Parts: sequence; structure tokens; C-alpha cells
Amino acid sequence: MLINFITFTVGLLGVGLVAFGAWLILPAAGYITAGAFCLLWSWLAANAAARATQPAKPTNNEEES
Repeated sequence: MLINFITFTVGLLGVGLVAFGAWLILPAAGYITAGAFCLLWSWLAANAAARATQPAKPTNNEEES
């Protein structure tokens, strides 16, 4: 439980620092970077949710029929 929280916190801090560093170079780049990370996070979360809700694959055991 604690390792999941630490991993999430470090990842969130890393995304924030990358976006802030891009913002220091050019403010618009910071917003674009943050938006790209949000899109990536959304896509990864949707894939994880889809994999978690897929039904189990049927087995072809003729002995059980």
C-alpha cells in the first residue's frame, strides 16, 4: 500500500517538474507538456480499466463438456 502511494507521488512530482522546466523555457511549452502528460495518463488509465473488465477467456477442455 505504501509503495503504491510513494510511486504515485514520485511520478506526479516528476511530471510537475518536467512541465515546470518546460514552462521556464517557454510558458506555452509548459502547458503543452502538462497537457500531453494528462492525455498520456488518461490513455493509460483507460487501457488499465479495459483490461481489468475483460471477461476470462474460455478454455477448450473437452473433459468438462
